[in-house]
Amino acid sequence: MKGKKLLAWMLIIILAFSVVGCTTPGSEEPEEPAEEPEEPAEGEEPEEGEEPAEESEKILTYSLTADVPTLDQHLANSIPSATVGHQIFEGLIRTYQGEVRPGIAEDWEMSEDGTTYTFYLRDAQWSDGEPVTAQDFEYSFRRLLDPETASGYAFIGMALKNANAVNKGEVPVEDLGVTAIDEKTLEVELENPAGYFLSMLSMMQFAPTRQDYVEEFGKDYAATAENNVYNGPFVVKEWRHEDRLILEKNPNYWDADSINLDEVHIIVVPDQMTALAMFEDGELDMVEVPAEVVSQYDDQVEYYYNGANDFIKLQMDGSSPLENKDLRLALNYALDRQEFIMLSTGGLYDPNPRYVLPQVNGVDGEYGDEYPYAAYPVEGDVDTALEHLDAAMEALGVSDPSEIELELLTTDVERTRKEAEIIQDDLESKLGIKIDIRQVPYRQRLDMEGAKDFEMVVTGWAPDYSDPMTYLELWTTDSGYNHGSYSNPEYDAKIELARTSTDQQERMDAMFEAEKILLEDGAIIPLQLRRIAMLTNPDLVGFESYFVGLSYEYTYADFE
Repeated sequence: MKGKKLLAWMLIIILAFSVVGCTTPGSEEPEEPAEEPEEPAEGEEPEEGEEPAEESEKILTYSLTADVPTLDQHLANSIPSATVGHQIFEGLIRTYQGEVRPGIAEDWEMSEDGTTYTFYLRDAQWSDGEPVTAQDFEYSFRRLLDPETASGYAFIGMALKNANAVNKGEVPVEDLGVTAIDEKTLEVELENPAGYFLSMLSMMQFAPTRQDYVEEFGKDYAATAENNVYNGPFVVKEWRHEDRLILEKNPNYWDADSINLDEVHIIVVPDQMTALAMFEDGELDMVEVPAEVVSQYDDQVEYYYNGANDFIKLQMDGSSPLENKDLRLALNYALDRQEFIMLSTGGLYDPNPRYVLPQVNGVDGEYGDEYPYAAYPVEGDVDTALEHLDAAMEALGVSDPSEIELELLTTDVERTRKEAEIIQDDLESKLGIKIDIRQVPYRQRLDMEGAKDFEMVVTGWAPDYSDPMTYLELWTTDSGYNHGSYSNPEYDAKIELARTSTDQQERMDAMFEAEKILLEDGAIIPLQLRRIAMLTNPDLVGFESYFVGLSYEYTYADFE
């Protein structure tokens, strides 16, 4: 990963969250500094009722609009899960603001052809005191690709040797390219060289996994704080589902001396205005300001792009009229993305006319600079949309556009309801079709996507590593994450070339061609790039945002 370039980009876009920090949330400073307590004279006991003074705990508190869906390393498929997973697990590698750092592996070697890595593990412990071993990593990698796990994220391991065949059940999991040589040495073999491979290893899907816990708790593995074991900077202390998740510092973490926070409290607050009020009252240490009131805080907020690329996923498995390409293109050309972001966020977000995030790495610079592209006009093109609609109606045997009825699935929070209604009004008014909105809880929406139980769903993607492949590998015909059932042999061929080529220019050219094929097929409806306005406790330091893999990085956060 080109960490320095990514970090430079982030420093340009955001004012890094490096203002520092304070007291326990909700507490007030005394008007005058408290005096140091007098120590009893030698031989004297403290007076009855007196307690020795204790230093205040450092507790970071923030909110999410919905509960973290899962903390199972291999079933996780959301940014909230990835963000918490980054704090409670540690893989062979640890990344910080795009920089690859040693994690449980204190050193590693790569073969000359770039396909074999040998990792040497440090002395590290799980939170129950057991040693972290190479076998824990071997089991984890195998469980990720094992078809019995049914991991929606198995695609992320396709760089491993024999991964595709293992995941399809064609060969046993023991044939996967990962071998524990001994307790402290792990060998990993790849199908082809992958320059982004090391940075991928910081993801929770590649974190070690304790086989004894998985086998003991079965389907309830990781469902509670007690049903898992942790090897990261923090452990899960308490998890009250749909209410709060409490982390506490892991005393067994190998680098515990670098961890300053005692606890992290993650509270479920579905309404963003309620969360803002809680921040104002000192109950939260950071908050994302709702778009409709950002102007009231313009001189206080920090702006940053969180990497989230929102789009509408379309179902093409034959169960919906969206199997028709012209109908998909009619929707894409009809939507006014500029008006959408003005109505939904007041222009806080950016309209997005393409799919791959422009800021990921290209050949020598950023992908978007090297491969500029706009698949659709941001203000729409109604005439072209109606031409495609006419062709679709003829193919579908429909005489009136109102006979075309589609369901738009989204999450049941106010922000997404508003977005869905704007999309509904725009498409219905321009095309004359019918759009029905269905709102469900976040976890249910993820489950429905995975089960392909939708026609249209407002969703998104943030990069797991800084390369266009993190977006494009989702849409190959055999990808487990291809929930829209998209299939194009030309697209598959371009991705296969990008996976196997050792020429960076050739593979990047192939990925750009693949992106264009995907969008020219109308497989998705790109919407927006999220720009976040954040307020933070003025005493909080080391609370960072980043656009790859997770929302927040607070491993090394502190209060001053």
